[in-house]
Amino acid sequence: MGQLLLVCRLILADLRRRPVQAAVFLLTVGTAATALAVGLSVAGVTDARYGETRAATAGPDVVAQTEEDDPSALEELEALAHSPDVSVRSGPYPIRYASVTVRGQQARVVVEGRDAAPAALDRPLVTSGTWLSDGAVVVERGFAEALGVRAGDRITVAGREFPVSGIAVTAAHSAFPGAQGTGPHGGPSDYSGLVWLTQTDTRALSAPQSAPAYTMHLRLADPGGAPEFTRDFPHHDDVRLHLHAWQDTATRDSKVFRDTEPALLVGGWLLAVSAVAGAAVLAAVRAAEQTRRVGLLKAVGATPGMVMTVLLAQYLVLALAAAGLGLVAGVLLTPVLAGPSASLLDAAVPVTAGVVLPVLVLAVLVAVASTAGPTVRAARTPTVPALSTVSGAVSPVDPSAGLTALAGKLPVPLLLGLRLVARRPSRVVVGAAGIATVGVAVSAALMVRAQPPQVYDLGGTVLRNLRGEQTDRTILAVTAALLVLAVVNTIIITWSTALDARRTLAVARAFGATPGQVTAALAVAQLPSALGGAVAGVPLGLGLLRVLSVGPGAAPPPAGWLTAAAAGLVVLVAAIATVPAALDARRPVTPVLKAETA
Repeated sequence: MGQLLLVCRLILADLRRRPVQAAVFLLTVGTAATALAVGLSVAGVTDARYGETRAATAGPDVVAQTEEDDPSALEELEALAHSPDVSVRSGPYPIRYASVTVRGQQARVVVEGRDAAPAALDRPLVTSGTWLSDGAVVVERGFAEALGVRAGDRITVAGREFPVSGIAVTAAHSAFPGAQGTGPHGGPSDYSGLVWLTQTDTRALSAPQSAPAYTMHLRLADPGGAPEFTRDFPHHDDVRLHLHAWQDTATRDSKVFRDTEPALLVGGWLLAVSAVAGAAVLAAVRAAEQTRRVGLLKAVGATPGMVMTVLLAQYLVLALAAAGLGLVAGVLLTPVLAGPSASLLDAAVPVTAGVVLPVLVLAVLVAVASTAGPTVRAARTPTVPALSTVSGAVSPVDPSAGLTALAGKLPVPLLLGLRLVARRPSRVVVGAAGIATVGVAVSAALMVRAQPPQVYDLGGTVLRNLRGEQTDRTILAVTAALLVLAVVNTIIITWSTALDARRTLAVARAFGATPGQVTAALAVAQLPSALGGAVAGVPLGLGLLRVLSVGPGAAPPPAGWLTAAAAGLVVLVAAIATVPAALDARRPVTPVLKAETA
């Protein structure tokens, strides 16, 4: 118990002594955890929103639809309603496949005739205005938002003008633009909206502009068996019924997020790689700073295992805190990134074990992968060398005579910068991995932008494609997060390089190098990783997007865009690296040299 208390006190003391480093670690790991949490929650949000809408509107378990409106179709619906599996029915209601005109825009629409009184099933929830009355129309909310229609406006349905009495949502039809569960006369369905008229007004629509049919809503004794009911119900050749289970409607609604979910999941792992890159350098710096402390712990009897526990546990604590922050942020951001359709009501984001466990695993993996190496090396350092080691000391580079002669001909910033690269080649690889993740996201965003616009063609009117817009927003959000982490990582790597080489750079300044040359050298030291990451990440992003989303036949972005993106990443890294480099170059030379020789 006493040893555990000691470990906890040492961990808390370490975190209090380095709050900035702890905050940076929380930021990097928390960002990756947030992206993964959102990606895993998107599908659940769709189901939750559909379930909320279905409960609020008394959604049916099965929707039956005829191809015609003749008496035999009504007889078939009556036979269906008297099935032993059916407990409640609503309808039949007349429907028409017609057109709607709003401010000169014409679009396909499904018109459903309803009563002014509430039905037993499928009671559309009015979110604005009032429900039906004779001579008025109610517009489905997703369709109304796409057309820019509000309660009080006037629209033309099948050549007849109606005032819009209200805006409503329903779970009996798929979210906009999927109102046509079945096309006219049983044909293929097209993108269309949904409106409600009274049954009298629906039947009065002009025949040349409308295809008549009937629909009926059913509740089953076993709602979970709706797919089997729709599949097994006997059909007659002379009258064809089209049955749609509520599970099928929910599945169609979730297709809006077909591209969003993989983009968020892949983005979460890209952010994890970027987080590992920054956290690994941060851990190496902290381990170097704690070398003497490791020696002191061993001198008073601490075992290597206890030292490793103290050094590694603080990162695990931060990782768990970052996972918690990521889950909270995921709950807040998921409705924003997963809410492109107004056809469904908002619902609370479900936080399930299937979301929590992967986020925790990701955070712990990032912590272990980035800190295990420096922690083990620090713990294995013998006591006497650890007590006498200068913080941040690095083995000197011993170049050959030929390289020395060649280096003498280089400009001072380039000479010093390449020497810094040679001191820590592993840091170049780590930095390149972080920049490559940004290259992947940037090239993917350019690839999406290069594709032809995706729109909904509603027959005379082209409306915005919700799925395409949602994917664009998701990729841009992931790219922005990766850019933020790239900025943080560049600052961390540049600052750690300056710490490692502080004595070397102080000696160079003592022999005549200017602060400007030292600043340029630190910036030059970041260019190999930036160039390597950009060159590797940009083509990787194009290939990844072809596999996951746009397909092999997609049009590639112009070469100029990709070249500018890669060059922009290199310039961005150099510009960001200049800031911490300039701050460190302002340090006086004499205190540094005295401290190293003391």
